[in-house]
Parts: sequence; C-alpha cells; structure tokens
Amino acid sequence: MKYATPEWVVKAGAKGFEAERSGKVLWEPVYDDPIFLEKVENFVAAMADRYDKSPHVAFVDVGHFGMWGEGHTHSLTNTDYPLDIKKKHIDIYLKYFKNTLLCISDDFAGHKKPGSNFPITDYAFSKGVTIRDDSIMVQPPPESWYHSELAQQFWPELPVILEHQHYGGSVRIGAWSKELFLKSVEDYHASYMSIHWWPDILWDKNKDVIEKINLRMGYRIQMKEMSWPDEVKIGEPFTVRSTWANAGVAPCYPGGFPCFTLKDEKGGIVSVLVDDRFDFRKLKVGPPGTPPVKNLESVFTIGPAFNDPVKTFFRVVQTGNHELFFSVGTSEGTPVFELPYEGNDGHNRYPVGRIRLTERS
Repeated sequence: MKYATPEWVVKAGAKGFEAERSGKVLWEPVYDDPIFLEKVENFVAAMADRYDKSPHVAFVDVGHFGMWGEGHTHSLTNTDYPLDIKKKHIDIYLKYFKNTLLCISDDFAGHKKPGSNFPITDYAFSKGVTIRDDSIMVQPPPESWYHSELAQQFWPELPVILEHQHYGGSVRIGAWSKELFLKSVEDYHASYMSIHWWPDILWDKNKDVIEKINLRMGYRIQMKEMSWPDEVKIGEPFTVRSTWANAGVAPCYPGGFPCFTLKDEKGGIVSVLVDDRFDFRKLKVGPPGTPPVKNLESVFTIGPAFNDPVKTFFRVVQTGNHELFFSVGTSEGTPVFELPYEGNDGHNRYPVGRIRLTERS
C-alpha cells in the first residue's frame, strides 16, 4: 500500500518520503514529524482506551515506528533515526498503556546487528517493555535469526515474543526448518510465537514439532511428587511434602503459590491451605526433560478447635473422609493456573487422594 500511513495524515501536513520498493512507489513518514506524532498519539490513546484493560490482550507492539512498524527503515528510505526519536515512540505507548505488556521489535536495535545490549533495548527494558523478534527463519541458515543473545537480558524478567517468517515463503527459499523452529524457542526462552501463515496449513505440516514446542513454550508448572498423612487431627498441625518444577523455558511471570484444598463428600470446600512462603515465579528453568525441582514442606492446621464453656468443646469442621486437591494460584487460595493433569474440578483444582479428619486428642 502506498499509504500504509493513512493518506489523510499526509494531507494533514505530516512530512514524509516517496520511495520505490518492488516496482511500487510507497510513502514513508518522517517518524519525528510533529503532525505524524500527534496523529500517532491520538490513535494510541483511543486504542488503549478500548484494549488496555482487556483480559484478552496478551501484549501490544509499539507499532508506529519503522517499516511495517518493525522498528527498521532499511527496506525503504534506510534513514538512521537517533535514539531519542525511538524513545519518543515508546513513551507514547507507555503514556496510555498502563496495564498491558508492551513490546518493541528487535529491529529497533538494528536489522542484523548482533549484541546483547543496545541503548534502545536497555531503555525499553528499564521501562518494562519487552522484545519481539520479527521474524525468524526469513533467511536460510546460518542467518535464521540475529538476536537470541539480546533476549537473554529480557526473558528472566519479561516474556519474550517470537514470530516466524511467512511459512510458505520460508519453505520456498529453503529457510524453514522444524529443528530450528523448536530451537528458537529454546534459544530465546520464548513465551509466545506469532503464527505467520494459514494456521491449518502450518499445523498440518508441522504438527509434530508444534506439539514439542507446546510442551516448552513459556512456563509449565508440574507437581512431581506429593505426600501427606492418611489421618489428621482437627486443630493439630500436620505436614504436606510436595515437589514442584517448571518444565517450560521461561519463568512463571505472574507468580503463584501452592494450595491444598479439602472437600467433603458433597463437594463442599472444607479447608483451603496455602503455603505462601514460596512464589512459583522463583522456580528455575532447565533443559528439556530435566527441570530443576523445588521441595516444599508445608505445615498446616485444619479447622482450629475451640473450648466452649457450655459444650466444653466444639469444632469448625466435621470428622470423616475428605478429598484432597492441589492447585496453584493466589496467596488467598484462589486457583489460577490450569495444570497438565486430569480431574480438573472446573476451577483448576486437581484431586490427589484422601485425608481422614479425626477428633483432637
């Protein structure tokens, strides 16, 4: 499109250049032009008003700088813009998006420039803005991607996003590789992969590797082992021992806590027990199949018993058999994460066994 930047912005007086690409004349804005920036800010303000608090939006690209909004101009005018102009575009998005993860393309740092740190990516990181490699496998090996080294600054704190090249075009020039597709997730510690082709075709041709990617992308919390006493006295402490791991490539960025829930025979919740000493954001990641494990010993008391001057003693919960569930969620015990186990009670709690509650001695 000649006017990917709308023509009405040009008619409003925004400065720009005409340049030829693939036999077509295209118009590219001057990215620090005051009129252009005014229109960008109006757009971003309206977009944030609609989407900033949406639970359906995972991230938003800082998408008004560079060809296709990818942070580079090498495909058209090849103008080298200074750092302060790139910062200004990031700042516009930061001004309006207060609740949503923002990202910049890795090409803000330079289309093919290798390195682990750049002034603009350091600035983005300092503001909580992550990176998105847009795109991988555009060129055949060994130039399948350029910025996995740069991602090492980001992934321990912020989700890293990948996008692969248009699948059909990548196959046509010999750039596509299933092995590299999977390796990119490992190298970048990626949390998202944007699809760049018809999804049904991509799935049909790459189902085997996509299934492997789905077992590694982002974070994947596992409860490896768990033990507890068969019988617990009401009002007296007992210990639950559990072993946890993160089988993904990235931290559990939202964080969460282990929770153990008891239900009675009618499915009613009797006791919610949270160990808030350990946040799952701290679970370390490791190679495929061998994630580091975290052993927890959690001490709980179910249903404290009270002395009553008339009844002498009464209890809050009933004795008898109760079903035990585990979950991961808030420090108040609300389950948040769907885990890779059967038996989900509809609220992301998973059955693991039974506990018999008895009277205190």
